[in-house]
Amino acid sequence: MYSSDSKKAAQQFVRESLDQILSGTYQIPSLEEMICILEGNYEFSFDEYKAKRNIRRLHLDWNDIQVEDEVDRQRRHYENELRVNLKVAALNTTEEIENLIKSLMVAITEWKIKNL
Repeated sequence: MYSSDSKKAAQQFVRESLDQILSGTYQIPSLEEMICILEGNYEFSFDEYKAKRNIRRLHLDWNDIQVEDEVDRQRRHYENELRVNLKVAALNTTEEIENLIKSLMVAITEWKIKNL
């Protein structure tokens, strides 16, 4: 997940929760909640067929067991990398939500000063 995705997700959270933010009742999701939300919104799938094809192409002399072991190793690596990336994305999204809320509150305060 890229930082632009984190920004888009944060903007979506802020738009959807604007009423709660303005009333002061909005609670930023916890890191675990944010990870679950992001995980549900983005497609991150391991392509086993493609992995097997690449392994067989690179290791012509390997038998089926060796290929399956390598696929399992690559899947575990992919899942670990995905967990790390989702955690980073969740942290970035949370930080971006906080920044957007602060900016929104400053803009509202400035508007009130000018117009009220």
